[in-house]
Amino acid sequence: MFRQIARILLPHDYLNFWLTGRACSEYGDASGTGYFDIRQRQWDLQMLRDIDPAGRLQQALPTLIEPRQAVGTLLPDVARRLGLSPQARVSSGGGDNMMGAIGTGNIQPGVVTMSLGSSGTVYAFSDQPRVSVEPEVATFCSSTGGWLPLICTMNLTNVTRVVRDLFALSLEAFNRQVEMAPIGADGVLMLPFLNGERVPALPNATGTLLGLTPGNLTAANLCRAAVEGTTFGLRYGLDLLRGAGLSSQSIRLIGGGARSAAWRQMVADIMNTDITCPRETEAAALGAAIQAAWCDNVAELATLCQRCVHLDNDLAARPISAHVQAYEQVYRHYRQHIAAL
Repeated sequence: MFRQIARILLPHDYLNFWLTGRACSEYGDASGTGYFDIRQRQWDLQMLRDIDPAGRLQQALPTLIEPRQAVGTLLPDVARRLGLSPQARVSSGGGDNMMGAIGTGNIQPGVVTMSLGSSGTVYAFSDQPRVSVEPEVATFCSSTGGWLPLICTMNLTNVTRVVRDLFALSLEAFNRQVEMAPIGADGVLMLPFLNGERVPALPNATGTLLGLTPGNLTAANLCRAAVEGTTFGLRYGLDLLRGAGLSSQSIRLIGGGARSAAWRQMVADIMNTDITCPRETEAAALGAAIQAAWCDNVAELATLCQRCVHLDNDLAARPISAHVQAYEQVYRHYRQHIAAL
């Protein structure tokens, strides 16, 4: 089978190859392959030789380039087909989380980006290759010259969507139900592992509802338990990042869930950290544009982020002391059940 392999390219690397004819990969995306040494920023040649002693895999790998390097200019035929200048330069690009980090100004220690999408991600810039002893933390290189330790949960807005569908609620009605229930959902706790789970590492888990009584089995409590349970998974991941030595002075919140005021406040309280939201909701797309400008030497990356990344003060949330204390008790209950699993 290996004899049939000409090149091994990640999707965005293939797109760059189609545009320029050059097979390259930058460190951020390459570090997700499993055969890349993130400390040295080189392919793990020994691992590749262990897989294929003949060396054909190694020969098929793309050339590694720095995040600020351009892959090249457009091929003439491609430029004609796209109606673009053949002198247009193609930047290195990167993965969605790496671009999301740039698009939220997460390019120096202290800032955490948290995404509330179908799955949930939490990641923070590091100027050192902090490889956690916890296997749930994926230590990526960033697309800015540093590193980007990251955790990813499998269950987030996909869970809230199922609960919404169960009660035939609009998004606005669902949020009202969440706000009607108290912290801790009157004792209802959801372990929302509908798709199994990566963080915590429970790939064969299923969803569970705990603490149900005749008095607390309400739509409001189930809606709130869904949001709390998924957010506890992100807190679990943030604890892992903090344990690896990463600071979290503020959290930049993105994704569909970030549009909910109730969820923003819940994140601030459960994480006990100030929350801000970028004005540009498509953070990864903005990050890709910023990285391209950096690659084209328009300005330094910090200058570009300062110029282009703007925070929406109307969507900020600060932890409320009483809420933080109440959530700590519920979160400990969550952790006890995770430990039992």
